[in-house]
Amino acid sequence: MASTTPDHSSLIHERHTHATNPPTQQTGYDSQALVLLIKRQFLQMRQIRHFQWSLPEGLESASMPSVTSPEIQQAILDQIFYDPKFVKHPPSLTYQYSFLRKLIAMIENDDVPDISDDLLEVFTELMTTAPRRPEEGGPPLEPCFKSYSLDRECNKIVTVMEEQTTISMGTTGLRTCFWLAEHLIAHPEILAGKNVVDIGCGVGFLGIACAILGARKVVLTDGNTEVLSMAQQNIGYNELPCPTSTSLLDWENFTGEQVAALEAEVLIMSDLTYDPTNIVPLVAVLKAILVKGVSAYMSSAIRNPQTFTDFFDRIKQECCGITIEEIPLQGADHLFFFDEETVQTVRVFRLYLS
Repeated sequence: MASTTPDHSSLIHERHTHATNPPTQQTGYDSQALVLLIKRQFLQMRQIRHFQWSLPEGLESASMPSVTSPEIQQAILDQIFYDPKFVKHPPSLTYQYSFLRKLIAMIENDDVPDISDDLLEVFTELMTTAPRRPEEGGPPLEPCFKSYSLDRECNKIVTVMEEQTTISMGTTGLRTCFWLAEHLIAHPEILAGKNVVDIGCGVGFLGIACAILGARKVVLTDGNTEVLSMAQQNIGYNELPCPTSTSLLDWENFTGEQVAALEAEVLIMSDLTYDPTNIVPLVAVLKAILVKGVSAYMSSAIRNPQTFTDFFDRIKQECCGITIEEIPLQGADHLFFFDEETVQTVRVFRLYLS
């Protein structure tokens, strides 16, 4: 992970400053819901080929304008490209270009008579500034921002910087975080006023989300100093309402003082059981932290059922009196966007001492 932020904001700030059309007002509930759906996908950098360009069946009204209509074109500009949060932490220029290329192709295919001049201006700028992808002869992909909305109105947003190679591969680790995040969003009482510790924090998405969702204090831990440096940077990209920090926690070399300093009341973990060599040290650190009154919430993709079974066998053996509850996953109306493989393999659990 590079330590510097790609300077994409100056171009976007310039196009915002020189916009010729003022922001439009809300054009109706259905239209706004569509724009917000597009915005959530765009900020998350969902692959364009999987993009959903209309509301789910049953939610659209007969009078709702198409995504290619002039009013939706302008709303996309006003609420996405001219949004100050987007200007500050934009997705990669290459992704912006791909998004607008697809949208303009749809407008042309629908024979819409009016294509927004501002939309064409932004697209023209991106044609000359967005680098080609490596497979097309362009430079290596740089780290870039992705933003995840914790609500459907895009009011609560977590922004992290990630390697684009990770994004393009769609790593399961971050995808499993989404499942646990959706459960925490649906049950705010889990985090409200609690000290939360993120075990194996990765880029920090889940811990940062907990800070926004009502925790009293959040500590993001990992045994890798480079990972912690990346997580600390990502904390800085967000305006958080509670103290949020990082702390080195080596599962194979930790002390009781380190554990006590965490002051954990809620543990969160995502996709930590995929590697058999992690099981013994992970259980050791959980045994130290998971005292009576502390609850752990974990999400995991079941890649190797035997490894998953071994983890639960080991924690039952080491943590006398532990209760493991599987949390039913919600239906198809998700806040985040998943690939089909992840949907089929992710499970979420709560662990606590009886």
